[in-house]
Amino acid sequence: MGRRRAARAALVAVWSLAVAVFGCSAAVAGSIKDYAGDMVSLDAAGKVESTSRLFFSGGNVRVEVPAQEDMGPMVIIVRPDRKVQWMIDVKAKTYFEQQLDEKAIADMSRGGGAAMPMGEHVVKEEPLGSEKVNGYDTRKKRVTSTSKVMGKTYTTVSTVWMADEFDVPLRERDEQGGAEEFRNIVVGAQPAALFEVPKGYAKGKGMPGMPDMDMPDMKDMPDMPDMKALEGMGMPPGMKMPGQ
Repeated sequence: MGRRRAARAALVAVWSLAVAVFGCSAAVAGSIKDYAGDMVSLDAAGKVESTSRLFFSGGNVRVEVPAQEDMGPMVIIVRPDRKVQWMIDVKAKTYFEQQLDEKAIADMSRGGGAAMPMGEHVVKEEPLGSEKVNGYDTRKKRVTSTSKVMGKTYTTVSTVWMADEFDVPLRERDEQGGAEEFRNIVVGAQPAALFEVPKGYAKGKGMPGMPDMDMPDMKDMPDMPDMKALEGMGMPPGMKMPGQ
């Protein structure tokens, strides 16, 4: 994979992460609406691979993604109240803006995303009892997700732990043993500034790090062998998200 293709895949991964988080928060009605926490990615041995910081406030979402590939740290802000989402390049102090219409917001709420359409999708859930995760009571379930995209069928199986308090799963583990855990949760009002583009940042014409590349749509999507259809959220390998 060349530098341009690698950067392109990483950008799609970052945007997919934010879309996935928004999809979870919109599709699952948790009793707590304002909170923050760390989404920690673990390998099969339990070693931390990466950590993204998530913030939620009244339906708005902020995702802080650490540097990866040839990109510096990124911030994604989704504002359904303003029908807009931003990708912010922290190092370059620039941002890319995409408008959201009602259909795009509805698609994101279903976990697909305006930029990440997933085609036909069927989810089967099997209850596995209850268990405490990070101090919260959760409902444990096995989720089998089957997606049909461009004539191909993909099936994933994961175990998910959901708490009634939060929109985001507290833990998800895939068949290979890799996991995502939502840790260091802080409940309470979040600063309004977290959901705004910082003052002094310049608006770019293309995606951060690749100014000549617009937001990916269906024709720009990577081939499905490079994607992971997980619980309704199209995620590239190495950028996993919990199932719904």
